Amino acid sequence: MQKIPSASNYRQELRRKILSAAMQDFRKRGVKAVKMDDVASQLSISKRTLYELYHNKEDLLYECLCDHDAFLEQRLKSSLSADATVMDVLISFMRLHVEESSKTNPQFFSDLGKYPKVMKYIEERNERSRQRAIGFMFRGMEEGYFRSEVNYSIINLMAEVFMKYVMDHELYKQFPLPEISRNVILVILRGFCTEKGLRLIENFDFSPET
Repeated sequence: MQKIPSASNYRQELRRKILSAAMQDFRKRGVKAVKMDDVASQLSISKRTLYELYHNKEDLLYECLCDHDAFLEQRLKSSLSADATVMDVLISFMRLHVEESSKTNPQFFSDLGKYPKVMKYIEERNERSRQRAIGFMFRGMEEGYFRSEVNYSIINLMAEVFMKYVMDHELYKQFPLPEISRNVILVILRGFCTEKGLRLIENFDFSPET
């Protein structure tokens, strides 16, 4: 006899499907272009059902980002061995970053600024990332891959300023976003790597794995 899923299991599975479909649509078309009606229609559910789970588009977008960030972190962890070096982690992260940018409409990033709850989450996430990055850089110095005389707090700020300039001036309309990401990453990376680190990245292809 087939087991009938409980109401809570059904609700959890529905949430998973909604987050997957909505995030895919947000990234493809931009947040502004996607209506709650579009998400409900795509999943063949009523708008009422969708609003019972997410009161508005900002709530849905917020959960989409949280869920996607968790997915990316798990994907990065699963791609690394237990004895991975700092350079292994960095190269995997950069490849994933370039891959993500290649699959995302730049309008998606521009639209995020219209949602206060989402922007607060992104600011908090970025602050956590800054703190983790500093520890990561010290580990890179200990392993001999990163230069000890570099102020990595300044490097973090430089990277943020570069990408903010890209979005504010819509450079993605002139150059593909993956190409911009790859160039920004490589220029900054080469600046703080030692000779040991440079040997590992000299001819490395940061394109996503196929």
